[in-house]
This record gives sequence, C-alpha cells and structure tokens, in this order.
Amino acid sequence: MQNEPSIPLIAENHSTLNTGTGLPNLCWGAIFGGTVAAIGLHILLTALGVGAGLATFSPITDTNPVASFSIGAAIVWTLCALVALAFGGFVAGRFSHSHHSGLVHGVLVWCATLILTLLLISVGTGMVMGGALKVFGASMGMAGQTVAGGVAELAKEGIKRSGDQLSSFIEEAVQSGPTNAAPKALTQANREIGFALTKLFTPGNETNSVANRTAAVEALTQYAGLSEADATKSVDGWIASAKNLKAELDTLKATAEEKARAAADVAASHLSAAAIWSFFGLLIGLLIAALCGRYGAVCAVKCMDSTVYLTGKREAVLVAGR
Repeated sequence: MQNEPSIPLIAENHSTLNTGTGLPNLCWGAIFGGTVAAIGLHILLTALGVGAGLATFSPITDTNPVASFSIGAAIVWTLCALVALAFGGFVAGRFSHSHHSGLVHGVLVWCATLILTLLLISVGTGMVMGGALKVFGASMGMAGQTVAGGVAELAKEGIKRSGDQLSSFIEEAVQSGPTNAAPKALTQANREIGFALTKLFTPGNETNSVANRTAAVEALTQYAGLSEADATKSVDGWIASAKNLKAELDTLKATAEEKARAAADVAASHLSAAAIWSFFGLLIGLLIAALCGRYGAVCAVKCMDSTVYLTGKREAVLVAGR
C-alpha cells in the first residue's frame, strides 16, 4: 500500500514540467529543426507548383504570357510558403517541451526562415524559392525597360535621320554645279557648302539663322554656280524639309515620353501592389507559424499526458498484482 501514491506523483511532476508554471526556456534545436523543415517543404512544393505552371504556360497563344505566369508564380510561391511555415511552426512547437512556448517557437521559425530565404535570394542561390519572386519582379520592370529602350532608339534614329538629311542637302548642292568642274573645285565646293549648311542646320544656331541662311545662299552661288534666286529657293526648301523632320521627331519624342510616363505609373502601381501583397503575406505567414507552433506544443503535451497516464495505469496494475 506504500507504493500507491506513486501514480499521482508522476502525473503531478509531469504536469509541473510541461504546463510551465515558471518561465519556459527556448529550445533552439526545435527552432532549427522547424526552420529546416519549412525550407525543405517550401522547395519541394514550389518545385511542384512551378512545374505545373510551366506545363500550362503557353507563350505563343497567351496575349501577355509573362505577366500571367508571374502572377501565377507569385500565388503559388505564397501558398507554398504558408504551408511550409505551418509545417515548420508545428515541428518547432512539437519539440519545444513546453505548452506555453510553442507560440514563440513558431514566431522564431518564421523569422529564421524569412532571414535565410532573403539571404539565399540576395546571393543568387535562392533556386526555386526565389524564382517566383524574380519572375514577378522581371515582369513588372519589363514594360518600363522596353519603353526606355524605345526612347533611346528613337533618339539615335533622329540623329541618324538628321545627319542623312544634311548629307543629302550637301550632295544635292554639289551636284548642282558644273559637271566639268575640276576635282579640286568639287572638293572645295563640297567643303564650303557642307560647312555653310552644317552651321545653318546645327541645333542651337537659331539666333544666327538669318546670317547662316545668307551664308548658305552665298556658298551655293559661289561654289555650286547657282543664281541667287535658285540658291535662295533651294535653301528655303531645305529649311522647310528640316522643319518638317524636326516636327515629326518632336511628335515621336512626345509620344515616347508619354508612354514612358504611363509605363512608370504602371510600374509604380505594380510595385505598390507587390509591397502590400508581401506585407500581408508575411503577416499571415507569421500568424500561421505562431498558431501552428502553439498547436504543436499542445499536441506534444497531450501526447506526453497520454504516455504518463498509460505508464501510471500500467504501474497501478503491477502494484495491484503484487
């Protein structure tokens, strides 16, 4: 009869140990295990999700395949992260050895997983974990990069067209001269007429436009053999042609700049949406990891209580048998 009090004694000691009447300690082994479990499951689920997404990816038939794939990849990445964090938090709470510290263990698993994921992505070794985010970010910047490249190409094309136009003016003026002119005279005419026309059509010389126009007319009359009326007519025609080209290039530039501003607005809107999406996604992940950590700790305590109850009952049966 002296061994009978051993049953409530075991249960009382276990209850004092696991319900945490004092301040429970952190179990870093459980936190590390939960973090490893979360990252491993995240990689596994993300690989499956990306594989399924690529199987339905139709770049030829879809209107905007990159945008569609990036949004789908972001959704898959978020769902996989939430499931992985839930599993990692549960594992950490399950092995935390305390009923009240499971919530904290889940929060620390979330923190460790987030830090490790960001480090892996920053060094370029994020593998499939960072793949969805990289595709999402690339698709947001693609429109802005395309428009910026279009503006640069337009500027290059404008410079080329202006140069070609000036060359055609010089060639036309030189060909207007005598056909039997000596090579030296042709070279001199090409140089002097080219110099005069270059000064006339160089951007920024609008203040001296009258003087430059007069110099161009004099160059044509002197080196191309044209009369003053014909030279004036030719110069005025070239000036009108240059103005038309400038007006066309200005219109194209204004259109490109408007598209660039629109693309910048769209990119800013997408970045804002992505930031808000990330905030709420991380917040939900934190809550899920914490709750699952606490649930894992509760399950551990229940499992331990069941084990202690069965052990006590077995001992009671043995004592009764004696």
